[in-house]
Formats: sequence, C-alpha cells, structure tokens
Amino acid sequence: MLKGGKNSIYIRWFYLFLGGFLLGVMIMNLGTELFLSEAGIFSAASMNRLKYIEINHVSFLKYVLRHRMGTGIILILLSSTGIGLISVYACVVWQGMLAGMTITAATIRFGIKGLLLILGSVFPHQLLLIPAQVMLLGWCYENSRKGQMKGNMVTPYYRSKKQQFLHQGIILLWIWIVILIGCFLESYVNPILISDLVKIF
Repeated sequence: MLKGGKNSIYIRWFYLFLGGFLLGVMIMNLGTELFLSEAGIFSAASMNRLKYIEINHVSFLKYVLRHRMGTGIILILLSSTGIGLISVYACVVWQGMLAGMTITAATIRFGIKGLLLILGSVFPHQLLLIPAQVMLLGWCYENSRKGQMKGNMVTPYYRSKKQQFLHQGIILLWIWIVILIGCFLESYVNPILISDLVKIF
C-alpha cells in the first residue's frame, strides 16, 4: 500500500475498532447479570484457580499457536475470496468488541485493580502481537484489493507479478516470525506474571 493510502486505511480501522470497543462496553454493561455472574468472566472461582494453577508451557504453547496461527491462516484464505475486505473490517470490529467487553468486565469486578490485571494480561506478548496483527490485516487488505484488479493483477507500485508475490511473501514471513515470538512470550513469560499478579485480588 502507498503511504497515503495506509494512513487513510489505518484511520478507518481506528474508527471501526473504536466503534466495536464502545459496542463491547455497552454489551457488557447491559448484560452484567449474564456475563458477570458467579460463573462469569473474572469470577472469584476463576481468579482463585489462576493463583494456584500450574501451567504446562508446552501444551499452552501448542494451544496459543493453534489459536494465533489458525486465525491468521483463515484471514489469509479469506483475503483471496470475494469477502476478503469484509473479513478484514469484521476482524477489526470484533477485536474492538472483545477489548471493550474485557476491560469493562475487569473494571466492574475490580475497579482500578482490574485495569492492572488487564495490563498484566497483555504484557509482554501483545507488544509484538498487536503490531503483527495490524500488519497481517494490512497484508490481507492489500491481497484482497489485488484480487479485485483486472488484467495481470499487478498493483501499480510493482513492476511485475513476480516482484509483487516476492514482496508479499517476505512481508508475510516476517509477520509469522513476529507472531511466533509473541506466542512464546505469551506461553512462557506472561503466565508467570499473571500468577503473581492475581495474588493481590
């Protein structure tokens, strides 16, 4: 994508994410009795389990890889279809909703300490996974736009189809490497932080 086009797209995604976030906040506030019951999110029972749970890091890594990589592969496959752009926009809104619901639930349950819990739950892996997710969405967006073009399907800023595919392949490989490192941090570093953090609740 050209720089000007990137800025315009990222601004559009920001508003979509913000809209999804506000929707998530609204859903959580309206559904407090459903989502924040004794068996709901951030319940006392679940927090107590976190205090004493022993993580099998290898199994947890396999789960995280399936989740992160699986979502990415689905987005990549959808980007080659007629609903590629819709799937990108839907993913942005969905992530906004999840963020809004999670932050609202933690705040309602624990107040300021809930925000501390949220910060702990996203550190340090999300420092890599969030940029990688944005890059992946950008890759899928570009791939979807490429598929809509006529003729040889080469976007204007590439000299040939081979150059275009090589550029896309290198970027995608870089994204997967960043996601892989983030998954290792999520599986081996973040559980240690969370197990210590939940002891204050």
